[in-house]
Amino acid sequence: MQINILAGGPTELWPKNLFQEPGVWIGADRGAWYLYQRKIPMILAVGDFDSLTVEELSVIKKHLSTQNIIHVKAEKDETDTELGLMYAQGQHPDTIKIFGATGARIDHTLSNLWLMADEKFHSIVEKTQFIDYMNVVSYAKPGLREIIKQANTKYLGFMPLNDVSNFEIKDAKYTLTLTKNKYKMWSSNEFVSDSVHISFDTGIVMITQSVDGGK
Repeated sequence: MQINILAGGPTELWPKNLFQEPGVWIGADRGAWYLYQRKIPMILAVGDFDSLTVEELSVIKKHLSTQNIIHVKAEKDETDTELGLMYAQGQHPDTIKIFGATGARIDHTLSNLWLMADEKFHSIVEKTQFIDYMNVVSYAKPGLREIIKQANTKYLGFMPLNDVSNFEIKDAKYTLTLTKNKYKMWSSNEFVSDSVHISFDTGIVMITQSVDGGK
């Protein structure tokens, strides 16, 4: 099963054909309103809904049963996207794709992209992707991992999210061997074939694949 989460980020950053994604949908905060507007069924609307007007929230509540809405206070420890991800994890999906979680406020973007460093998401680290029209962000756990090239992307980057040891990029355009962790984004690498292999012993590595200049 694939679960898609739509957060409330800028609509202009949505990938093309967003709503042709297979699977079921969760709306996080204003993402729920976007799904409602486009008549996309959702299994859950979750968040503090502070980006919705009173009228919009009332419409969402009338549209969904009370079992399909989690309305939390604005003063909370988790982001709206994080709450959606926690629910998705509990459904034991094969894949989780998150849209509308990047762009606009940089604190929101960084908070979302670093969620996979939290131990509570250990079971879905390699099942989760953050996607916008220019980027696909995925994650790897320790061991030897193969990274498959996404269509139309050019640039490849790696960011250790925590204590990553013995990190190696094996067969990209630029190889790398690190015995000691550096909290640095190893960016602007490239594929030389349809896949790249990395390996490391501990920690979580974030992997970015990006198109060239929005093409």
